[in-house]
Amino acid sequence: MHIAAQKNHTKKLHKLWVWAEEGQLNSNELKKKLLLANDTNGNTAWHRALYFGKLEALETLWNLAKEVKLNLDELLLAANEEGKTALHMAAQENHTEILQKLWVCAEEWQLNTNELKKKLLLAKEKNGYTAWHYAALFGKLEGLKTLWRLAKEVELNLDELLLAGTEQGHTALHMAAQKNRTDIFQKLWVWAEERQLNSNEL
Repeated sequence: MHIAAQKNHTKKLHKLWVWAEEGQLNSNELKKKLLLANDTNGNTAWHRALYFGKLEALETLWNLAKEVKLNLDELLLAANEEGKTALHMAAQENHTEILQKLWVCAEEWQLNTNELKKKLLLAKEKNGYTAWHYAALFGKLEGLKTLWRLAKEVELNLDELLLAGTEQGHTALHMAAQKNRTDIFQKLWVWAEERQLNSNEL
C-alpha cells in the first residue's frame, strides 16, 4: 500500500483491496489494518501519498477508508514516529492542493468540522512544531498563505498561529529569521501588524 500510494498507482491500491477481500472472512478488519499499517518510520500509506503530493492516491485511500467505515479521524490526525500529521507533511512540501483536499475531507467527515480543522492546524509533532512552523521553516510561502486563509475560515484565534511556540519557544518568525527566509519573515510581520501584535509579543 505504501509504495502504491507514493507512486500514485491507484489501480494497484484497488487491486490490494480486492485481494484483501478475497483472502479474509473479516475483510473490513483486514482493510482497516492495511490503511493504518506503519512502515519503519511510522508512516501509513496515507502519509506517503501526502508527502509526495499524490492527490489521486490520497482520494483513493480516503474513499476506501469510508467504504470500510474507518474512524476517519485516524487518517486525518494520524501521526508518524516523529509526530507528524498529514498537514505537517503537506505544509513542509508546499502541497497547497493537498492542504485544500485535507480541508474538504474534514468537511465530509465531521459534523463539527471547525473543531476538527482547528485540531489539524494546531496539531504538534514531537518537538512542538505545527504545520505552520514547518511551512515557515522550509520557506514554503504558498503553504503558509494557505494555512493562514484556512485558519481564518474556521475563525481560529490567529494569534495562536503567530505566537505558537515549539518546545524551545521558537515561533514561525524565529524560524524564518534563522533560515534567512525574508519573504516569509515579511509576510509574517504584515500579518502580525494586522493582528496588532507588538514586537515584544513576537
